[in-house]
Order: sequence, then structure tokens, then C-alpha cells
Amino acid sequence: SCCGGRERDQGTMDVKDGELVLKASGWEHLYIPEPSVSNYAITGHESQVVSMALQPGESLQGEPGTMMYLSHGIQQGVSCEGFLGRCCSGEACYVVNYTNESDDSNKAYVALTPNYPTAKVVPVDLSSPNVNGTLIAQQGAYMASYGNVEIDISLDCNFCRCCCSGLGLVRQKLSGDGTAFLAATGTIVQKVLGEGETILVDTNCVLAFAESCKLDLRRAGGILGMIGGGEGIFNTTLTGPGLVIVQSMNETMFQEALVADKMYRR
Repeated sequence: SCCGGRERDQGTMDVKDGELVLKASGWEHLYIPEPSVSNYAITGHESQVVSMALQPGESLQGEPGTMMYLSHGIQQGVSCEGFLGRCCSGEACYVVNYTNESDDSNKAYVALTPNYPTAKVVPVDLSSPNVNGTLIAQQGAYMASYGNVEIDISLDCNFCRCCCSGLGLVRQKLSGDGTAFLAATGTIVQKVLGEGETILVDTNCVLAFAESCKLDLRRAGGILGMIGGGEGIFNTTLTGPGLVIVQSMNETMFQEALVADKMYRR
């Protein structure tokens, strides 16, 4: 009926409506290229898998223990070059190199998956003008990379920020012009901030942001807000320009929820 239709329009939202709300807010779903225009594909909704097609002579780097399968022609090798930066930023001392050493001109395939359950794979093209070659990420976020990607550390020596911003003193710094694959949990959304644009983010939700973005803190309201608001004393602010990626639940929150035999609101 007409009345019933009106009640439905006012009381519910379909998927299209939800997409419009997300777009209007300035946020968007994580962009993953179609396999037809990319040499990799990400499959699954939870515990995702990234499958990469490698031409002869090409290589993919990954964390130890992330390999799911390899096709014929792929050879594995382990290196420890740059181990200090990796270890200090929450990664293993070693990195595994998967190289297509086929004698013919055929592609070979590598499939990797994150080391912890329910994780999602987050691709970031470091050559994008919204990243401009350098990405700052939470410790341990790196999972794999294709092309020129270097892992190092970024130090935040501001006492308040390193204690309360959610990323700590030592953050992960990924630089180059290749593609980095991060591991994250929850729902992943991204936003490209304009010059001087600022957003407020829960301290547990920051996954990564372009180095051009400025990270800072803002008090979570008054005394009652800080005590009873559920967000702690501070929230994190990020000011553009550049790409920001946030997650609805980080790995630590997920582990704490499992230990406590409960799931948080996120």
C-alpha cells in the first residue's frame, strides 16, 4: 500500500541508500582494482587471500608464514636485508622472496594470506599522488609487497602522541613506488583528505596514512566525556592532504575480545 511504502522508505535503508550516505560523508570502500586491469586479485570476505601473477623474473615479497600456495616455476628465498627497520616496526627479521624462475614466458602464481584469523588484505599503491611515495602505518601492518617497497621506521617523539594516538613511538614507514599489501581486521574504509581538512578518528582505528598527513590529538570532550564516553582521554586527528585508511577493529582489540569471550561494539 501507499502507507506501507511510505513507512518502508522512512524506516529502512537499502544498500544503494547506504552507499550514498558513505559517499556523501567523503569516505569510500577500500579500492581494489579489477583483476582485468591488475596483476593481482583479492578474494574472500574474511581471512582474505591475495593472488599475484608474476612474469618470468618478477618477484613478490611477503612475511614469513603467509604463503598459501605457489604454482610451478616459483622459487622461494629468504633475505634479512633491512632487518633492523623491519624488526623495530613490528615485522619479522626475515622476508620471503617469491620469484618466477620459469624458463618459458608463462606467468606463475603466488597466493598469500595474513598470519592471523579474519584478517583482510589492504592494497596501497605507493606511487599514487594521494600517497606520494611514503605511507605511515601501525606496527606490524605490512604483509607483502610487489615492486619497489622499502620497510623502515618512523619515530613520533612527541610524548603525548606516542602514548595516546594509538600508533606508539615507533611506526611503520613504507616507501617506494610499488604496491604494499597491509593486513587489517574489521571493515576498512578510506578517505582522501584535502589541504587543511581534518578528521577525528578513534585511536584504535588508525591503520595507515600518507606521510603528507599530520597526526595529532584532541581531548575527548569534558571530564564526564573522558570518563564515560568510551573513547578514553584523547581521540586522534588527521589533517590533509593525503590518503587515510581506517579499520573498525584492530588486531589487539580482536584478541582482547576473544580472551574476554566477548565482542566489542565494533
